[in-house]
Amino acid sequence: MESESFLFVGGEFYSDDRWKTDLPSFPTEGTIFLNGGKACLTVICDYLREHGIHRVLLPAYLCPTIVDTLESCGLSCDYYNITPSFTIDTTDLERHLHDEQAVYFINYFGFSPSPEILNYLCELKHAGRILIEDNAQSGFLTHTTGDFAFNSMRKLCPFDGGYLKTDYDLEPYLAAYTGRENHRLPLIRQYRSQLRDYLFDDIGDREALEALFELAESYYASDEVVLGDEEERQQIEHLDWAGIKQLRRQNYTSLLSLISRNQLISPIFPALQPDNMPLGLPVYIRGGLRDQLNNYLGENGIGLTIHWEDLLKDPRLNGNALAVEMTRNILTLAIDQYTSQRQLEFLSKKLADFTATVRLD
Repeated sequence: MESESFLFVGGEFYSDDRWKTDLPSFPTEGTIFLNGGKACLTVICDYLREHGIHRVLLPAYLCPTIVDTLESCGLSCDYYNITPSFTIDTTDLERHLHDEQAVYFINYFGFSPSPEILNYLCELKHAGRILIEDNAQSGFLTHTTGDFAFNSMRKLCPFDGGYLKTDYDLEPYLAAYTGRENHRLPLIRQYRSQLRDYLFDDIGDREALEALFELAESYYASDEVVLGDEEERQQIEHLDWAGIKQLRRQNYTSLLSLISRNQLISPIFPALQPDNMPLGLPVYIRGGLRDQLNNYLGENGIGLTIHWEDLLKDPRLNGNALAVEMTRNILTLAIDQYTSQRQLEFLSKKLADFTATVRLD
């Protein structure tokens, strides 16, 4: 039986049949199915290089693996500021614009930019600037602004894949990746199956599981697989996405209410947008107590995510004081479809218990 006090979060999910449906339920019209977000970005880079674009202007607050992918594809990176409320600093972006440079923006945690920012991005696009829209944390690609838009499904469900949407013809670039063996998939499938056994039936060994996961992740980085796996695609497209979206939104609203009086926590997005599917509930932790709180939660069986901790030790990114400050204080609370109301209440209680032990000025 599931332990209601246990939360497992962090980008990977265990195998679970609860959300399977017989009918396709994922909007895929006009998209290309690839191996994941990295694969989508790799093909985008192929197109950019072929069309004389060798620089990309990115938000300074981002996952370092994005920079790794761009640089490995032969592109150079420039950065613009993101405010603590996750709004694009358009003045700073303008300051860093160069000729023959694409602009990259992220729909953080499944939230779209404000109408004003979207209008600004559309103006850049109409002026001939190529826009790359990172929807990795959002899932759906129904309303997009970028010339390229892509997602990463493993952030939302226990399957690998990414959907790339563009009006450009990418078939010539895809052909180069035919026949590459995917060493990761057998391993990550084994991990997801064994993780469920470990969590619910206490079968297996945690250290062995972690080693299996790390091995699978190493192949994700080294294999350079681009084309998507048909079995993974079928699994993704036969999940009840309407139900998943509804529960994620319901959990988000419920947890917002549960933590509303906790003075240690400041939600970054205090309200859902009309139609978005949130990745998690990102918050800032006051008083420099984020790491202490995160350790306390881990000791109580709650594993949460920090976006993106690796930024702090990356010399390409950690020179931006604002991005570093955001990274040091952010924590993403669990609201995914694997999280029950009792688990939300347990999380809220542990947050309150910790807050009661600290002094806030």
